[in-house]
Amino acid sequence: MKRYIQHEYLKISHFEVTEWEHPVHNHNHFEIIFVHSGEGQHQLNNNTYNFGPQQLFLLGPSDFHSFTLKSPTRFTFLKFNNIYLQGVGDIHLQSKWNQAMDDLVLHASQHPGQLLSCQGDASLLDQLMRLIAQEWQASKNAANETIFFLIQAVISVVRRNIAHPLPYLPEQLPDDKITQLLHYIHQHIYTADKLQIEHLATRFGYSKNYLGVYFREQLKVTLRDYVSRYKLSLIENRLRHSTLSIKEICYEMGFTDLSHFNKFFHKHKGMGPKEFRAQSHATA
Repeated sequence: MKRYIQHEYLKISHFEVTEWEHPVHNHNHFEIIFVHSGEGQHQLNNNTYNFGPQQLFLLGPSDFHSFTLKSPTRFTFLKFNNIYLQGVGDIHLQSKWNQAMDDLVLHASQHPGQLLSCQGDASLLDQLMRLIAQEWQASKNAANETIFFLIQAVISVVRRNIAHPLPYLPEQLPDDKITQLLHYIHQHIYTADKLQIEHLATRFGYSKNYLGVYFREQLKVTLRDYVSRYKLSLIENRLRHSTLSIKEICYEMGFTDLSHFNKFFHKHKGMGPKEFRAQSHATA
């Protein structure tokens, strides 16, 4: 399989084509792809999805894909690597970018066919992507702060479209209360004390025992297991795609020391985080 290597930390392209010329390939960078017009099929990770106007795709470095076009199609591609996630100029938003990309990559891997669900957001993204392309055409500057903030706006819009529980849960959640609880867990996944059952019970007005029983009845998984699974998926994503050290990941994810972090990871994956990262990079 062909692998495209991008040495620049940001590249943007806005173009119309009638025939897709690239073979199935993967990359060493993230891609946000917006379809302004046209239709066809997107071959992504051995699956095929129909696409039409105002549709968005997000690809991580491990994804492989190609397009088949049925009509002239206009795209905007945002291609950036983990260096860009650290900020431009005097702007340093490493933690926020990492957490935003966690949400996006995890969701996109489970729902690659369609990321947009909020009415009106597709048109908003169409405008934002055109503005980004215009600004890039004028400056061709990867350190352009206007582009940086416009891309942040794109990610913010996409994130509000995916603000719901992970796909290993039932598709239809039973009530709004459990949805609010899950949103709270996602929001505070990096703050260990806010994930304690005592804190959650107080925050949502339940007794500790009732909350545990209620959570399991509603979602068919214990609260502890849900938090562990979600946290583990974020750690895996960070090990694959970030330049953060294992120690930095450990403390960012709310662990008190490396020993606890290593034991947690080994318990769930059967290997240490260092070995997991090495294997991920070897197969990328």
